[in-house]
Amino acid sequence: MAIFVSGRKGRPRTRVVEFFIQVFVLSVIAYSLYVTTVEIASHSDNWLIIYRGQSVFGGLYLLSVVFLIPRLGIVYVSLTLGRETHNTPKYPLPDKDHLTEPYECVNLDGDLATCTKCSGAWKPPRSFHCSTCGVCRMHFHHHCPWVGNCVTNTRMKTFLSMLLIAPIAFSVSLIPIWHALARHMALALQSSQQDAWAAQFWWDWWGSWIFFGGPLGRWIFGMGLGFHILKAERRDDLPLVEQPNLRLFTICAFGLIFSFFALALALWTIADILRGLTTLDALQERYPNRPSRFVCFPRDNTRDVSRTATAILPGERIYDLGHWVNLRNIFDSEFNNTMGYVWPRLNPFVLDRMQNTIQSE
Repeated sequence: MAIFVSGRKGRPRTRVVEFFIQVFVLSVIAYSLYVTTVEIASHSDNWLIIYRGQSVFGGLYLLSVVFLIPRLGIVYVSLTLGRETHNTPKYPLPDKDHLTEPYECVNLDGDLATCTKCSGAWKPPRSFHCSTCGVCRMHFHHHCPWVGNCVTNTRMKTFLSMLLIAPIAFSVSLIPIWHALARHMALALQSSQQDAWAAQFWWDWWGSWIFFGGPLGRWIFGMGLGFHILKAERRDDLPLVEQPNLRLFTICAFGLIFSFFALALALWTIADILRGLTTLDALQERYPNRPSRFVCFPRDNTRDVSRTATAILPGERIYDLGHWVNLRNIFDSEFNNTMGYVWPRLNPFVLDRMQNTIQSE
């Protein structure tokens, strides 16, 4: 019989903040789709296809962004769903006397972990109680405020897809306009530095070196002022891409920031997976005073061996089964989740070390 005990309701204020983050991210994605399909590829002036006369390239560009950007939005939305239901433990507390394979436990008596915030419900190995969502998650990696949800093994493929699609979609979207955008950025910066009002308001002010991101932000904000100054010279008979535009510069700046962040997070996450670590495991490795962890070897009546538990040494990765097996476990996790609870395999080298330690005592 499955048992599911809901924990606390989480953190309402954090949920409100994450809701606005979701609205902001979806707005950026939607506006990016509008800019690329309407303003760049098929504006009333048809900048890329007719104005530039690149019909084949324009058609391919339009097909690419229509596929990539909506796909990014769909993947993002799918990660925000099921906040209180996905990957929550629904299994009764097993009888440790009936277990036959080594398992992670919380003490030398071989006891299994339970969650005090979920009324003492069983917390399977590699599970963690997310205080933001108010539930326990199986195979927990981390809580992502950008999607307002937890990332677990079964959602890792989707999460990595989002992180990798974002820089690809941004790069493809930027291909036809990067040269014009770079020219307009240089013009905006020059106009800002030569404008008397901008010089007094920003460039001559000592605070421009500190506020808005430090020295780098000084130039970015100054460039934004230049786009604002050049707005007075905008012509109605030219397409958006043919003249300096603060709107286009802003959406590209957000896209660049998101893309670098997503790519860095993807590489970091993949590196942890290859080492057999969740994001939480990798963070906890840095703290030497983390709670002790143990592995229990069940009683073997056939050999008259009693149940024995031994501590996991610092730096030992008990779930590291090798690079390719670790990756395969991520890709097979959704299939395994439909078969009922599957106990995670433990590192055989660590188990051998533990058994040798037990036998030598």
